[in-house]
Amino acid sequence: MKVETREWGTLEVADESMVHFQEGLLGFEDLRKFVFIDEEAFRPFVWFVSAEDRDVGFAVADPFYFCSGSYNVSLSAGDEALLDLEEGDSIAIFVIVTVEDTGGRITGNLKGPIVLNTRNRLAKQVVVYGASYSVKEPMLSRRVVPLHSAMASAWAKG
Repeated sequence: MKVETREWGTLEVADESMVHFQEGLLGFEDLRKFVFIDEEAFRPFVWFVSAEDRDVGFAVADPFYFCSGSYNVSLSAGDEALLDLEEGDSIAIFVIVTVEDTGGRITGNLKGPIVLNTRNRLAKQVVVYGASYSVKEPMLSRRVVPLHSAMASAWAKG
């Protein structure tokens, strides 16, 4: 499938790498198909762009970059049904990232994470109620090294 993007032009995307929302994202309910664009220069962030509107895209990241403790997202039975979760399925959780125009402060929306069933690529943005999470949680100042990089340096010392 061809996907038109504002930043990267036309991309050829395999159907099986498309992420599907049955309900869309909050504020973008009509957009149901998204793709990840992983550019090394933007890591630890990944771009999450609409396959239906070339002007819609978000930086997303692992919530670990914004939450120093555990990050608990509860799924209702309705959420699990919408994601078609089966025994043994894995889910990925990521948050939408915002960079403020003034000062460049980076925040993550921990109140509205996106949950992805990695088996079937169905996704849903959920709202986390009752937790002290914020829609503009500041990015932690610690440096996080990807596991494969950390292990490679450990093996080299071996």
